[in-house]
Amino acid sequence: MKIVVWSVFVLLALLWTGGAAVVAALVEWAAAAMANGGATAIGTATASVTLPAWLAPWIDVAAWESLQQAVSGMLASMTAAAPTLGGVVSWLVPLVWIVWGMGMVGLLLLTLLLSWSLGKLLGGARTVAHAA
Repeated sequence: MKIVVWSVFVLLALLWTGGAAVVAALVEWAAAAMANGGATAIGTATASVTLPAWLAPWIDVAAWESLQQAVSGMLASMTAAAPTLGGVVSWLVPLVWIVWGMGMVGLLLLTLLLSWSLGKLLGGARTVAHAA
C-alpha cells in the first residue's frame, strides 16, 4: 500500500513540476511579447475571433462579444505598462518557483503522513492477526 502512496506522490510531483515550468515559461514569454508591443497585436487578433459553431449552443453571442471586448481592453491597458514588465518578471518567475517549492514540501509532508499512518494501521492489523 505504501508503494501506491509513493507512486502517487511521484506522479503528482512530476505534474506539479511540469505545471510550474510551463507557467514560468508562459510568464517569460508574455513579458517578452508585451515588451515588444505584442499586447496590441494580441488584442487586435482577439477582437476578430468569431464564436466557433460547436460553442454556439452553450455560449451566448452577446457574452462572447463582451468577453472579447474585456480581453481587448485589458491587453490595451497592459500595453501602457510594457516598460515596467521587465521588472515584474524579475520577481514573478522566482515567485512561481517559490510556490512550487512550498507545494512540493506540502505534498511530501502529506505523503510522509499517509505512509506513517499506513504503517501504524497495517502494523497494528498484522499484530492482531498474529495474536489470534
